[in-house]
Amino acid sequence: MVLRPLLLRAALGAATAMVAGLLTTPPANAAVPDPARDNAVHPLSEAYDAPLLVTIDELTPGEVPERGPVVVSGTVINRDVETWTGISLYPFINAGDCPGCPVPLTTPAELVEAAETDPTDLVGNRIVEVSDSVDSLAPGEVAPYSIRVPRSLLPVTTPGVYWFGVHALGASETTADDQFADGRARTFLPYIPRGEGGVRGEVDAVIVVPLRYPIRHLQRGTLARVDEWEEAFQPTGELGGPLAFGAAAVGQPVTWLVDPAVPDAARLLRRGNLPRDLGPSASDEEEPADDESPSDEPSDQPDQTDEEAEPVSDASWALAAQRWLDALEVQLRGAEVLSLPYGDLDMSATPEWMPELYAAARDREGDVLSSWGTPTRPVIASPGGYLDPSALATIDDDSTLLLTDRMFPTTTFRRGPPVVGEYDDHAIAPTSYGAIRGGPGPDARLAPIAFRQRVLAEAALRMTAPGRRHPLVVVVPRTVESEGASSFWSGLNTDWLDLTSLDEATDRPASAVDPDALSYPPDQEIAELDSTVFYEVQRLISAGRSLQSVLADADAGPHGLAAEVRDEALTGASYHFRTEPTDVADRLARSRRWIERQLGRVGIDGPKGVTLSSDDGSFAVSVTNRLNRTVTVQIAADSVDDEVSVDVGEPVVLDANSRTTIVLDAHADRAGVHNVTLAVTDLDGNRLGSTVEVPIRSGQVSEVIWVILGIGGGILFLAIVLRLVRRVRRHRREVVA
Repeated sequence: MVLRPLLLRAALGAATAMVAGLLTTPPANAAVPDPARDNAVHPLSEAYDAPLLVTIDELTPGEVPERGPVVVSGTVINRDVETWTGISLYPFINAGDCPGCPVPLTTPAELVEAAETDPTDLVGNRIVEVSDSVDSLAPGEVAPYSIRVPRSLLPVTTPGVYWFGVHALGASETTADDQFADGRARTFLPYIPRGEGGVRGEVDAVIVVPLRYPIRHLQRGTLARVDEWEEAFQPTGELGGPLAFGAAAVGQPVTWLVDPAVPDAARLLRRGNLPRDLGPSASDEEEPADDESPSDEPSDQPDQTDEEAEPVSDASWALAAQRWLDALEVQLRGAEVLSLPYGDLDMSATPEWMPELYAAARDREGDVLSSWGTPTRPVIASPGGYLDPSALATIDDDSTLLLTDRMFPTTTFRRGPPVVGEYDDHAIAPTSYGAIRGGPGPDARLAPIAFRQRVLAEAALRMTAPGRRHPLVVVVPRTVESEGASSFWSGLNTDWLDLTSLDEATDRPASAVDPDALSYPPDQEIAELDSTVFYEVQRLISAGRSLQSVLADADAGPHGLAAEVRDEALTGASYHFRTEPTDVADRLARSRRWIERQLGRVGIDGPKGVTLSSDDGSFAVSVTNRLNRTVTVQIAADSVDDEVSVDVGEPVVLDANSRTTIVLDAHADRAGVHNVTLAVTDLDGNRLGSTVEVPIRSGQVSEVIWVILGIGGGILFLAIVLRLVRRVRRHRREVVA
């Protein structure tokens, strides 16, 4: 009887993970739907209740050899509450006299089905001629084993993929010593006969190691969750783990898949995680406090003003970032580097909601990769390998598309995915979904040996399949175990597998692919980022441009303030935030509002009213700069009825914390009161937020007044004429008299 109280089970599980590296737990910040991540542990493993846990940590070679032994070694762990004694370990294989055993696997479908079988199913016959033993194991205790299996005991004759593993048999106080396995480990073992009558040639294999990570910013531009970044940089983290895994190749071809924003973020951390640079300040005085209440988003540093912020270069996360960058630079030298759109854009959603964003992301090469002079090849690859077919027509460059082979349904691709696909200028490289599922369990699917053997099994089936030989492209899951990764790479050294680059694997005749023939599951479409995120992305980019335009001394170059804000916006439209679209939209909005508050510190005041004595006149307004930096702004004037125009003059330059008075000329087309709205804008005419409404009363003389004046003038003229006539008549009478 196996009894495992929860506390003991948890303790033993932790011990197992430390010793054997078998338990793979998704990190807390995992946000991207990832088939390999979701299946890092066999789905039936939790129900597998064997008291002895057997691991396979070494398997040499990774195939059935033509001659020579197969050596398998690992550990056996007692995860029961009872002591087990007399433990014997035997290898097994599904070859020779094996009643009830499955036949060798010869198709990808059979391999997929085999990987999902119950760990307790009969899949092989024990080889009792060789074994190892452990006298006693107390609860939680671990012991190593090693078994050398001569080739003569492996009755394998036909090509294919075989079951291979180890059974552990023992006894405890409540369990008798019988012939039932009390623990087992299973994997796949391919056999490709060579020589005369064997399988000729080789299959290309590309191992793609991704370096992608969610990038979150606080409202001042600093990176959020620096503690999680530090954890990600560790050899077992989401960035350090894949880097260490790829580094273990030691001279073998590795293809790196890099989001350029990730090294840039690491460098920002290394330099102290400073807020965005607004240019030189006029003094050491503190900026006015923000009007908005503090965000509920956790902050990693004190809420400093730009002048107060100092580099934290000796922080543990800064040092971890530097170590990771140093290691990355070494690994990328001379290697094939595939570059994702900057920020790892959700390329299924971007073309629909904000198509111009892709060009901006693609043009952004990344400061770190550029400084290293790293040649890159543009690619589009989602974490799960899916891409909305409707997006293909909008991607107007020559980027390579890495698409999961699950997008090529057998109904339209009867012979499977194309060897290499082609759509417009895009090469299409189908990637192996089966390979990233890893081993069959019951141990962790992505332990180095389990993962390696699944890769070899997938490659072996390509070797024996009829027709053109398909290259095997494997995008390594981010949760792959880096400890023991050298065993993964060394085991790929077979004479029928050519480890190569994606460029070489796709350098062959391509088959045209119709996007309408591709499969895109409804759950993938539902998971896409929504319009709310892209609305905030657009507003944040616009706000960044305005802020750079206003700040006279801000860097306006390709790496200036507006570009920095754009980079922040790009990282917000990433695949990583598909499961948290509301949160990412809120973060983008907080950054935008912070920028708008800076812009709002440049204001305009005007008179309560203006009366023009005629159709032209002038009045004075004052423009105030409460920022600690020199700004350049313009004044804009809008009349509701367009009956008054105001000459706003040239752009206004204001020193930090200053005020200036400007005289504006106004022109009225007709008499009356007209409301004119005055605003400060950036140099592109975008309002900064501060406005003032000024009523302007036109004093223009009306036509009625001119009529009255005309009548009055006429009466006066008539009176003068009458008076002159009377004088003439009077003068004549006097002469006659």
